[in-house]
Amino acid sequence: MTTTTEFVRLCHQLASRQGGGLIAGDAAGQAGEPQPECSDAESLIGFFQHFRPSGAPLAGLFDSLPAISLPTAAQLSERLQSVFDHAGDDRRPQGGRDAFFIVRSPESLSVEQAENHCTRWIEGLVKIAQSVGEPELAEKLSPVPKIRVLEGIPPKHPKQAHERSSLLATLLDRCPQLTARIRKVDPHAELLRPAYYFIACDAMLRDYLMWPFYAAQTALADPLSGYFSLWAHGVKFRVFREDQIDLYLPREASA
Repeated sequence: MTTTTEFVRLCHQLASRQGGGLIAGDAAGQAGEPQPECSDAESLIGFFQHFRPSGAPLAGLFDSLPAISLPTAAQLSERLQSVFDHAGDDRRPQGGRDAFFIVRSPESLSVEQAENHCTRWIEGLVKIAQSVGEPELAEKLSPVPKIRVLEGIPPKHPKQAHERSSLLATLLDRCPQLTARIRKVDPHAELLRPAYYFIACDAMLRDYLMWPFYAAQTALADPLSGYFSLWAHGVKFRVFREDQIDLYLPREASA
C-alpha cells in the first residue's frame, strides 16, 4: 500500500464487512459509503465505531503504511485496542447504543493518583509546546496549576469564549493544535485526525492515540499518557479559574 487513497479504500472495505453501524458526526453516512463532496478524511469520521465492542477486525490495520516502522504500527494498534478494552460494550443500560467511546465502568482511582496523572498530562503538554516552538504556551502551563479533585457529575464549561478563563482557552483551543505543527509526519496522520477525534470528541485522547505518528519528530516518548490514564478512569477535567484545574472522579474517591 503506497497511497492514502488506497488506505481509505481499505478502511471502507473493513467497515462494510461489519454491516454498517453508528457514525459519529452528522455529515458522515455509512462508513463504507462516503458522502458526496466528502473528503477522504471526512469519510472516515465514525470509522472506529463500526468495530465495537472488541476492535478485533482492526488488527494489523497500520502494518502496511509505507512511512512508519512495524514497531510504530504495533504501538498505534495497541493504543487503539486499549480504547476498545476500556470502553467495552457500546450498548446503553437504558437501550440504544453509544455514538462515542465512553468508559461506563471505570476502575477506582485515588485522589493522589488522579493528581499525579493530571500533573504528568500538563507537564507533557509543556514538553510538546517547547518541542514545536510555542514557548509562550509552555510558560502559560508552568508551573502546573493547582489541582483539585472532586467527585460526581462535572458542570459544563462556559460556552462563550469571553466567559472562559485564559487557562481553559489554552487547554481547549491552543493545546489541541500542537500536534498539527509537527512536521515530516506520515500523511496518514492528517488523514486520520478527524476519525480519531470523533472516537470521543476529545482532542487530547486523539493526540495520545496518534502519538506514535509524532514521537520520532519530537523525541518525546509518551507525553500524553497522563491524560489517557484520566480518561480510562472516567475522570473529567474542568477549569473555572486561572490557577486551578478541577478533576471530577466518577465515583467516590478513595483516601
